[in-house]
Amino acid sequence: MLEIAKEAAKLAGDFLQERFLEQLVPDAELHNDVKLPEDKESERRIIEVLHRHFPTHTIFSEEVGLVEREAEYLWIVDPLDGTNNYFIGFPYFSISIALQVQNELVLGVVYNPVAGQMFWAEKGKGAYLNGKRISVNQRTDRTRAVGTYIRGRHSITKEEELAFTKPFVMETKRLLRNVAPALDWCLLANGWLDYVVMQRSSIMDVAAGIVIAREAGATITDWQGVPYRHKAFLVEELASLVATNGQLHDTIRGYIQE
Repeated sequence: MLEIAKEAAKLAGDFLQERFLEQLVPDAELHNDVKLPEDKESERRIIEVLHRHFPTHTIFSEEVGLVEREAEYLWIVDPLDGTNNYFIGFPYFSISIALQVQNELVLGVVYNPVAGQMFWAEKGKGAYLNGKRISVNQRTDRTRAVGTYIRGRHSITKEEELAFTKPFVMETKRLLRNVAPALDWCLLANGWLDYVVMQRSSIMDVAAGIVIAREAGATITDWQGVPYRHKAFLVEELASLVATNGQLHDTIRGYIQE
């Protein structure tokens, strides 16, 4: 299953790479989002591969929604994570594919075609970048820590966002807003980032990244410190999580103002 997920991600990624830096014509431009035909084509290619190899599996993808078949196996697909970045020529986007089996996340693939980065993980088998095993770093100094902030669309106001993120900006080295959350989790997994704070964001965007970060040794909890445990995927579920290298977990979680 892992190799098929990688094949689907590579096929979609190659297409997106071909179209990257073109003058893209959106289907629609919204207040804080954009709809691109490239997103739909990437999705079509992924679904075609998955259905060819696993015709009885259910698929949930961002554009077409739920293609319901055998409920035990559910593929969770984001065919273009970071659509706004892609649209403006910012090379930070990915294809994200996760597999849920009997309500448990067991596999994740995240592919950044611009950088040629293929991240993947299977439950209990570690996390990898282009075939090399990866792990979180062991940084303990918060003043050298770099993190990223992820929030769902329409979940809070901009004023609330500014107030929430201020402690992270002031107390750590840098807080990024990359707006491509699947890759953020992979950067944590590879030790490039020290923490991720997620506020009311869809699990669809980060399911694969969570598998990869978890297998790389990341500590993942809710804001109260309860270890994250994946439940049956629900489209409408918005999760608030904090993930770190483990060494900084209590410190970073202490900055969260609910």
